[in-house]
Amino acid sequence: MAMKAGFLAAAAACVCLAAAAAAFDVPTVAFEEGFSPLFGDGNLVRARDDRAARLLLDRRSGSGFISSDYYLHGFFSASIKLPRDYTAGVVVAFYLSNGDVYEKTHDELDFEFLGSRWGGQWRVQTNVYGNGSTSRGREERYLLPFDPTLEAHRYSILWAPTHIIFYVDDTPIREVVRHPGMGGDFPAKPMAVYATIWDGSAWATEGGKYKVNYKYAPFASDFSDLSLLGCRAAPPPAATSWGS
Repeated sequence: MAMKAGFLAAAAACVCLAAAAAAFDVPTVAFEEGFSPLFGDGNLVRARDDRAARLLLDRRSGSGFISSDYYLHGFFSASIKLPRDYTAGVVVAFYLSNGDVYEKTHDELDFEFLGSRWGGQWRVQTNVYGNGSTSRGREERYLLPFDPTLEAHRYSILWAPTHIIFYVDDTPIREVVRHPGMGGDFPAKPMAVYATIWDGSAWATEGGKYKVNYKYAPFASDFSDLSLLGCRAAPPPAATSWGS
């Protein structure tokens, strides 16, 4: 019975991932259909048609939302427009994680956007953590070759059993292939999808040299074209309790 269940799960993963890889014209979901507020309710503003959300950071709080389901592999995407002007210390993130459930052995896949003193010069950091490997996690940082504050750009994560690919505007910028030497450091447990904005003054801009300046607040980041083309998985017991 267990072998059959494992086979069906693997087959479902293959179907979902094949659909995701076939084309980037993927279906999107309304906020109510796929997500719930996570924190900073007053700083989370949903569009009238419920197809987009704005996350705000001010002196009171950041904000964020989380997917209603957990997923084991899939294709996850959002079009994101980042805050303008002075944004040192500001962090905007689109990521998968199960850190609320597995405190010491969590998995995580991140797009972290790091603000700057120079308006549109944002950096993006991609992170791959498996089984709590934050001390040796695979992190890479790039300066975006465009101004991400002028219009929305699409950021996507393909998470398969054998590899992970990060995309910017449908162009792959990073691939992590699973290999035996990684041991348990490859994400392999169900994760939820998150979007957040928060104060990362301690580290985000030039190692924390430049902090968030709230005279430029509120900092606003827009999320649209939300795609959850993944294989739904039963949430861990702790997540079930948290969401009830």
